Amino acid sequence: MFLKRKMSKILVVLFIITNFTIKSQEKHPQNYFSDPLNIEKILNGNFGETRSAHFHSGIDFKTQFKEGLNVYSSAEGYISRISIKHGGFGKALYVNHPNGYTTVYAHLKNFSDKIENYIKKL
Repeated sequence: MFLKRKMSKILVVLFIITNFTIKSQEKHPQNYFSDPLNIEKILNGNFGETRSAHFHSGIDFKTQFKEGLNVYSSAEGYISRISIKHGGFGKALYVNHPNGYTTVYAHLKNFSDKIENYIKKL
């Protein structure tokens, strides 16, 4: 019984590693996405870095000690999700792109007037 459980765990780990390895070999779009901020990029947090209770799931940029900067969609698409939470991403927009990718814009100070009005209606 013990050996059977151990083998199951090993198979699950191998499946996960294999899946990540296959996905990492996919061709990603080149020159498709543009810069969502009009400032110099200085990395503040990178994807996968360890945090106290989780791995960081995004890329954070320093904003030169400024709040409320304009953030632009990095490619054409539509807003598929609006999220507002006290922790984590805070105010966030999810944009689905025609190529199948989704970009997430998190830690936003506020949304555009059009989006704010839509949220207030809901």
